[in-house]
Amino acid sequence: MEQITLRRLFGAFLRLGATAYGGPAIMAHLRQQCVGRHQWLSEQDFKEGIALCQIIPGATMVQMSAYVGYRLRGMPGALTAAVAFVLPAFLLMVGLSVAYFASGELALVKALFRGLGAIVVAIILNACVSLSRTTLSGWQGPLLAALAFGALLLRVNLPLVLLGAALLALLLFRGSPMPDQGKQGKKLAR
Repeated sequence: MEQITLRRLFGAFLRLGATAYGGPAIMAHLRQQCVGRHQWLSEQDFKEGIALCQIIPGATMVQMSAYVGYRLRGMPGALTAAVAFVLPAFLLMVGLSVAYFASGELALVKALFRGLGAIVVAIILNACVSLSRTTLSGWQGPLLAALAFGALLLRVNLPLVLLGAALLALLLFRGSPMPDQGKQGKKLAR
């Protein structure tokens, strides 16, 4: 793989930040670009990045942008990708905030926001389905996802859910080959 320039990295993440909508749905779009279209990362590298970003506080997509940038160009790449990803949303949010506070009491604006909320739910569900196809394998993955989802529905503290899921994953996946390595893959440490 050829080394990507910081300028090209900035452009790619600027486009990604300007065209990817819907909170968690952006993750599927990022995967499509980084693993599929550009082939900057392997599927396994991308999954490991998601796992890393999920266990630390903050905006996951900004963290993933920094992760991808770092994998491609080190610290300058991390900074470039994160800033480029955030820039379109920052500029749009400032502009929309000005417009909203100037006309937020209009019935048309309120109706628009109610409709947008429903669309965001659909986008997030689509992202969940897309990500589950590549991350939930065997019987262990769906079981772990269901248990974590149930705990979250019961309003268990997120760090506790992450810790519990990590410990359970050690038990469930012990001795299982890594997904991208197939039957010849190394077994996880016992």
